[in-house]
Amino acid sequence: MVKIPDIGSIASHESDNNIIFVGKMSYEPNIVAVTFFSTKIFPVLKESYPDLEFKIIGANPGSRVKKFSEIDGITVTGFVDSVEPYFRNATIVVAPMLTGAGIQNKIIQAMSYGCCVVTTSIGAEGLTIENNEIAILNNKEEWISELTALLANKEHRKGMGVRARKYVQNNLSKDVVAKQFWAFINSAITNDV
Repeated sequence: MVKIPDIGSIASHESDNNIIFVGKMSYEPNIVAVTFFSTKIFPVLKESYPDLEFKIIGANPGSRVKKFSEIDGITVTGFVDSVEPYFRNATIVVAPMLTGAGIQNKIIQAMSYGCCVVTTSIGAEGLTIENNEIAILNNKEEWISELTALLANKEHRKGMGVRARKYVQNNLSKDVVAKQFWAFINSAITNDV
């Protein structure tokens, strides 16, 4: 169940050079994800987009994560009071999950803000993506190719964000989940009688 942000809080899609990752940075799958992105993907993208920035946002970054701030263009914020301004100004939200399991709340939250989201099949577990609401990539070459294309096309990013937000509204909002819950309860009661 997701709280849907109001329209005034969603991604503006004005920035062309702001990639973000959001997640608790003491969680090992998040550390693995930002390590992959910071060392294998970001440096390649930075060659074509010298102004590109990557912000790692989340509480409790250890030394393995903090060291990425030594790379030109990477910022490790640590804890922030609100992720909303980061979602609002994001060009692309990445969640390159290589380990872990289950629905990733950070992805659903970014989708609810209308962000352009790129993840892996592990990151997309539990979602039924059928209309290009998010990009699902699984190797270095796919990541570089898709992110290069997305960075070059603001309208495509914005369209993905619109579809992502609509997906959350139609499938994961409080009202939708409540209806599904009560339908399940009523069918259980009916079948019991």
